[in-house]
Amino acid sequence: MKKDNFFKRAARWVARMFGYKAESKLGRIAWHVFTTSAAIVVLILAAILVYRGYGKIRDRRQARNHQTQLQDEYFLNDYCNYYVSPYVILHNGEPSFIYNTVTREKTIIGVQWICKSDDDSLTFYCKENKRGYFNMFTGEPVIPAKYEKAWVFSDGVAWVMDKGELHLIGHDGKDVINETFPYSERIDSYCFHNGLCPLTNRDGLVGFINKRGEWVIEPQYHYANYNEHGCWMAYDREDRYGMIGLDGQVLIPFEFDYMCSESYNDYVYVRDFDHVDQVYDYEGHLVNDFNIQSVYNMEYESDEIISQYDEIIRKEESANCNQYVSSDYHYGLIDKSGNIITKPLYRNITAIAKDRYLCSNDMGTVILNDKGQVCGGKQ
Repeated sequence: MKKDNFFKRAARWVARMFGYKAESKLGRIAWHVFTTSAAIVVLILAAILVYRGYGKIRDRRQARNHQTQLQDEYFLNDYCNYYVSPYVILHNGEPSFIYNTVTREKTIIGVQWICKSDDDSLTFYCKENKRGYFNMFTGEPVIPAKYEKAWVFSDGVAWVMDKGELHLIGHDGKDVINETFPYSERIDSYCFHNGLCPLTNRDGLVGFINKRGEWVIEPQYHYANYNEHGCWMAYDREDRYGMIGLDGQVLIPFEFDYMCSESYNDYVYVRDFDHVDQVYDYEGHLVNDFNIQSVYNMEYESDEIISQYDEIIRKEESANCNQYVSSDYHYGLIDKSGNIITKPLYRNITAIAKDRYLCSNDMGTVILNDKGQVCGGKQ
């Protein structure tokens, strides 16, 4: 059937509804125009009704799906859910639980918190203040929560504490070495990196062992802290800081009073026992052998008398040297060209003349000249 015949038939049907009868040629033309327009309007209205009906059906379907979701823990309180893996979540509600979104099963109920490994499928969890491990891809418990403390799996093994002793276990929960070790808060993380892990001996000294339980670096340090750049910061029995690389070699010598690093750059900041700040990189290269925090201008009272705010005072003039400060707020002398005159050995420096400086510390007070030479008695 041709389209024009269809529209004509539809228009004729609409026209009969209105009782219209064409009796002349002009009337038939008007009749065709009217009925065609009316048919088009009717078709548009029908299309609108069909679209609205489809929208209502769609909304009802979405409402049913939403009600179904509200009855499933996977969708319940989504802000409380933490994804352990694409199919396993930790629901931090009351009660909290590990949930498999594929099987829709709660695999562990009453989980207090978890800690994921960066390179292992086993994640440790805390339940009733005991630690155990579950598979992060299924949520199924693998090693029951029975340990006092536990750490993430690294290099295929993990440290756990049972009855105050550290055990090194594998994925089956069995000890991989026969020896146990004492726990110490001097080590911030019991994890293997490049096959080495810091550990304390029975005397409380920190060394580094391999996965066979052998001391690669003998216990000789008081503290060891692993950082994200792949090194251990430690200090020895004389409380001197240094840095050890993943191969066990000393990168920064143990001769500093203080050491720190920042996560946003690639440098290690150290300070020696004379309060001098230095900067190293993580390969152990000295970047700056004399790092200065700030420099301040110093002024002294001259012999010239001036009037200021109705008061008679001595005029202040700039001294020949400035003072700089270290990271622990000790001060030293520096000339106007930036040459270091003295180490930052003083708690306070005051200019008393153009070329004289009163310097004090815990040892007493001394007067120095522009060259850092003593020109006044100690007190």
